[in-house]
Amino acid sequence: MSTESNTQARPSRARSESSGRVALGYARVSTAEQALSGLGIAAQRTAIDGWAASCLHDVTVEHHEEDGTSGMVAPADRPVLSLLLERLADAEDPASALVVSGLDRLGRNAIDVLGLLDRAERERWSVVLLDVKLDTTTPIGRLAATVLAAAARMERDNTSERTRKALAERAAAGARLGRPVSKETRAAALRVEELAADGRSLRAIADELTAEGWPRATGDRQRPWNALAVSRALRSLQLDREAAAKAAAAKRRIN
Repeated sequence: MSTESNTQARPSRARSESSGRVALGYARVSTAEQALSGLGIAAQRTAIDGWAASCLHDVTVEHHEEDGTSGMVAPADRPVLSLLLERLADAEDPASALVVSGLDRLGRNAIDVLGLLDRAERERWSVVLLDVKLDTTTPIGRLAATVLAAAARMERDNTSERTRKALAERAAAGARLGRPVSKETRAAALRVEELAADGRSLRAIADELTAEGWPRATGDRQRPWNALAVSRALRSLQLDREAAAKAAAAKRRIN
């Protein structure tokens, strides 16, 4: 059986008098797009309800949802999940299990996931991971969860490495990385360079640009210049020139 929850307060239970277990179903999506995919909230709830229906013993499921939260956010830093963890740690609360449709809904950082599993063991509540069909109340279940959490972290690291290599290849070919620069902000950056060539400090350059009315980047046009904005303008020009030099070198190699 399942009950609804709002994430700000403990939900009422339709069967609080039941002698069966109370399981806290946790569903999470990190982006709006996931709500339209198989990783959406509805799909996760359906999986959790299917687990409860298949249990040999009586289970009351409370559904809790967390929208727009990355799996890289630590469990204790998620508003909804942290509340559920507090309840599971409370010996007087009848909730005794945290049920998620998949390991990645719980977290993508192996250290965070392992820390949560350790906490569950110490506080004597269980974690049920439906996609891999394991229950961490058993030694083999805990071992499998450890391996899977490490695999999730490895995949994330591999993705980051592929992205890094792709960006490096683009940069080597002369692609301009970083935020695009408008004609107005590039003109301001050239003015920054002129003032820097005179030996002025970043702060002095910022004051001069503000006095002359030079615009900052899109979204900051009305704000006065500061030392950080001046430094970024100089860096932008450097990136432009590095990209142009690499593009010219790549063209020479082709020719």
